[in-house]
Order: sequence, then structure tokens, then C-alpha cells
Amino acid sequence: MPKEINVIWLRSAVAGGLWASFEIIVGSFLHNLHLPFSGTILAACSVILMVSFLQIWPQRGFIWRTGLICALMKSLSPSAVILGPMTGILLEALIMELFVSVIGYNLIGYLIAGAGALLSAVLHKAANLLILYGMDIVKIYVNLFGFFTKQVNLPDLSPTDLILVIIFSYIFLGTLAATTGYSLGRYSIRLRPEEYSLPVPEDPFSSGWTRTDPAQPFRLVLLVLHLLCLPGMLILINHFGLKPVAVIPVLFYTSLLIIYYKNILGRLKKPFFWSQLIIMTLVAGFFWNPSEQTGGNMNNGFLVGLEMCLRAVFIVSAFSALSVEIRNPRITRMLFRAGFSNAYAAISLAFNSLPAMLDRSASVRTFFRKPVWSFSNLINEAELWLKYYQLHLEK
Repeated sequence: MPKEINVIWLRSAVAGGLWASFEIIVGSFLHNLHLPFSGTILAACSVILMVSFLQIWPQRGFIWRTGLICALMKSLSPSAVILGPMTGILLEALIMELFVSVIGYNLIGYLIAGAGALLSAVLHKAANLLILYGMDIVKIYVNLFGFFTKQVNLPDLSPTDLILVIIFSYIFLGTLAATTGYSLGRYSIRLRPEEYSLPVPEDPFSSGWTRTDPAQPFRLVLLVLHLLCLPGMLILINHFGLKPVAVIPVLFYTSLLIIYYKNILGRLKKPFFWSQLIIMTLVAGFFWNPSEQTGGNMNNGFLVGLEMCLRAVFIVSAFSALSVEIRNPRITRMLFRAGFSNAYAAISLAFNSLPAMLDRSASVRTFFRKPVWSFSNLINEAELWLKYYQLHLEK
């Protein structure tokens, strides 16, 4: 592969790799603990990183390229489902890019971009829930909220009030993260990074990141099949619910996916996944139609909960299959021939340097005990990584 890459892609390779290293170290820790609001914490930290990098490299198009590289590196995760995190990272980057491009590379632009990025995390989470459980979850939310307002004797509160509180809370958190990132970035500019050797790979442009498990066959026809079956099966569930005309084909197709793609079992075996479904079924049974509780008839709610569980298992299986097929090397080669050589080279740089970046990054304990130092260290090393990449290009 020719060692040619635009400077903006070179900078995005550095920032995207450092962002991905943070996601792997801290993000994996938070998600494995199943802590509440872990996605919000990661989104806020991402805003801090991106605004900090913009103080060093305030270049139009830098943020969305960085988000694209980080998102694609996320696709290399062994997780059974990676499309959700990928789209979340990319959406965050695109929204930040939009706001700073329109408003400007100044504090006001960063504050609004940070607020928009955090709100995108809420929208992304809401969209995931709607995709996973369908529109039925909206009615359950409204009924559940009404039940709790009666218990605390606040009948005048509406679900819209809670939504507005959440929106303003995320706007505040986004502006706070942007302010923190701005301060860290300005502070880093005044520091001169210490010169030391970085363990850059012998050939950081090698395409080893495209190597896949030889035991996993890829078929373009399967990718097309999944893209067609995904909406088709969802239409069946939405129109027919738990009737045999929907349940039989959905279970048959899902069973084939589980047999063919072994990684799906990794997600379906997790107790946390099934505990979520059990809780959702119970909540649906009690709050789908609260007025039925006095008559003791809650079958409709539990049936809705079971339908939501069927939909969730199918969605997880289908997206896991898509997560495998989009790694098809033929797709990578087609994109490269279509003129994405700069993106390909940048991803190669970021991926091949990731092990060294992970080794140099602070540990999880250090990130939480010394957050300012940990973030500053990531930002300060960016210029050093860029310098070493440029030296390698000149060879």
C-alpha cells in the first residue's frame, strides 16, 4: 500500500487511536460492571478529548474523521454486538463537527457542540431501546411514570417534564465537558511534551487490521440477506405479534443465525441480558394497562412483554450477524479501490499503533484517581505520535 496520507487524516489517526484506547480501557471497565449511565460518562469523556484535541489541531473535518476511525476500530472489538457503539461514536463526532463548523472554533462553538454531542447520546440510547423493544416501550414508560407520580403524590408531573429535565441535565453535562476539554487543551498548548521514544511499529501502514478469523467464512450474499431479513422480520413482529405467522419464521431465522455465527451465543449467554428481558416482561405485565390490575387480568401486558423479548433476541442476533459480515475483506478492498485510500491508511496507522497506545495509557485506577493527569497525558502525546508518523513517511 502506498505510504501517502493527508495531514488531516494523519492527525485523525492519532486522535482516533488515542480515543479508541480510552474507550477500550475505561469503556470496557464500565460496561463490564453494568454501571448505570456508563454510556453518558463515556460520551462526556469523549467530548473532553475531542475539544482538547481541537485546541491543538483546529481543522475543519478533523472531528468526523477522528470519530470514523474510532468507530471503525470499535468494530474490531470481540463483543457480539458492535454496531450500536460504532454508530454512537460516529453520531457524536458528526454532531460536534456540524456545530463547530457552523458556529466556529471558539468557546461558544465548543460549548454548543458538547451539549449537542451529549444529547446525541440520549437520542442514540432512545433509538436503541425503540429498535430493541419497539414502540410498546413508550406506552409502558408513560404508565410506569404515572404510577410513580401517584406514589410520591405529584400527580401534576407529566412524562414530558421528566424528558425536559433529562434534556437540560445533558445540556449542562455537555457544556461542562466541553469547558473541561477546552481548559485541558489550552493547558496542553503551554506545555512542551517531553521528547522520548515511542514504540511505533516497524511498518505502521501494514494492513494487518483487516485480517479476520480464518474459521469464519464471509459471504456477500449473506450480508444482503441479513439486510433484507432484518426489516422483513420486524414488520412481521409489528403486524402479527406472537401469532404463528410471525413467531415461526422469526425463530427459524434466529436459530439459523445462532448456529452459523458462534459469537452470538456470547451475548445470549450473558445473565445480564436475560435479566433485562425478565424485568421488561414483568414491567410490561404490570404497567401495560394499570387499570386491568384491579380485575386481576394482566395477560395482555405479559404477552406484550414476551413479544418485546422475541424482538430483542432477534435484533441482537441479526445485528451480531451483520457485525460479522461487514468485516468481509472484499468490502474493505472495494472501499479502497473506490478512493478511500487516505481513510484506509489512517485506520492502519491507528490500529497498528493501538497496542503501544494501550501500554502507554493510564490504567483504569489511574483514570479515576487522577483524571486530569490522565487526560493531559493523552493530549500531550498526540503531537509526539504525529511527529513519529511523519518521520516514518519521510523514510
